Amino acid sequence: MDVESKLDLIKAEPLEEVITEPELRSMLETNSKPKHYIGLEISGMPHIGHLLFGGKKVNDFAKAGIETQILLADWHTIANNKLGGDWEKIKEVAKFYRDLFGFFCPRAKIILGSDLYPQTKGYWEKLIQISRRTTMARATRMLVIEGRSEKDSLHVSQYIYPIMQTADIWALDVDLPHAGMDQRRVHVFAKETFKEMKMKNIVPLHHHLMPSLTEPPRFDAEAPKEEQVAALKMSKSKPGSFISVLATKSEISDTVNKAWCPAGVVENNPVLLLSKYVILPISGALHVERKSEHGGDIDYTAYEQLAADFQSKQLHPVDLKSATSAALAGRRKPITDKFGAQRVAMSKLLSS
Repeated sequence: MDVESKLDLIKAEPLEEVITEPELRSMLETNSKPKHYIGLEISGMPHIGHLLFGGKKVNDFAKAGIETQILLADWHTIANNKLGGDWEKIKEVAKFYRDLFGFFCPRAKIILGSDLYPQTKGYWEKLIQISRRTTMARATRMLVIEGRSEKDSLHVSQYIYPIMQTADIWALDVDLPHAGMDQRRVHVFAKETFKEMKMKNIVPLHHHLMPSLTEPPRFDAEAPKEEQVAALKMSKSKPGSFISVLATKSEISDTVNKAWCPAGVVENNPVLLLSKYVILPISGALHVERKSEHGGDIDYTAYEQLAADFQSKQLHPVDLKSATSAALAGRRKPITDKFGAQRVAMSKLLSS
């Protein structure tokens, strides 16, 4: 595959940012097999954003000839006080993650943090050297990557978390660290720190985050972008904002039907954004079924036309939601067919 074709795959939706594109081009011209990684905290039942945003990009990168890696960050789970710090529970949930992402991203190498660290000579020494190169003020600004802020009651382990992420990039010999836009601060820190420590140049890649299905919050005009991104994202901790990867067809329909989707409103409309970032890039079209008196059935293949029809109120929210629910259920069917039997057991484990 030539460099232009690789770039097209890497930059395809839902990718939002490359730091920087000239560096990425140069890397692809000189490195036939760059290494990628994305880290996943073991913090509960994954939602569709983890697979249909993050997982899709992992598959795009693999098609572009990149060596893809998924780090199941079990030690980060403890550092961030998730799952009660219960190591046995974390191991059980991590096994589910391994099976799930191994099925959806079959070309990716899946690694447990608890396996990586003992196997990596000098990991903890490198972590200390990295930690010497940041201040508490910068570590505090990076708390957004954990879904935390300085307003929360925090533990020292949560300040170590971004330092561990930077050390992970070194330990996995990564060229292309990848995450959602909420992880931007730690990747900028890692890029700057690697340069200061005379290690390899890295090119961070960031995808859009699956939007929360609830009404978006209002922000102060000076609110940092990363904090806005984190507040707008789909989150397992926000009821009504997310769709579980193992949600039933009726649960998907119920959640989408309750989603924030005012008639004619395009900006930050989560139902429209599901088409922009998931349905159209993956399926190629959104099929809307309507009564003839409401315009009849229509297939949207371009987001611009979909958004224009919705803004002009030629497309009603009820019809958009119905089409979106059907499309999401169809995309997830292979996952629910494979893992649906584990739904009850995993839900009990995560709620215990």
